[in-house]
Amino acid sequence: MQIAVNAPAFKFDLNQMVNVRVSDEFGEVRGRAQYANAENQYYIHYRAADGRATSSWFDESLLVAAEDDRHPGCPIYGCAEMPEGATVEDE
Repeated sequence: MQIAVNAPAFKFDLNQMVNVRVSDEFGEVRGRAQYANAENQYYIHYRAADGRATSSWFDESLLVAAEDDRHPGCPIYGCAEMPEGATVEDE
């Protein structure tokens, strides 16, 4: 007997910056969870409206990808340590 599971793909990547749809809060995806009978969830580390740094789980439908105004449609990722000698160029 084989059981096929068609789980939905994750909409957001790890380290991707996202906005919380119902507030002005935004943060970085630190974890993801996939369920058989519920929508995907994301563990977001963000700055709360009162200024505190905090982390919480959010349903996928409550999140929107943060975008760079100079490059619409391009996702933004959280900071990562770059290899020695690597450089970043801005147009």
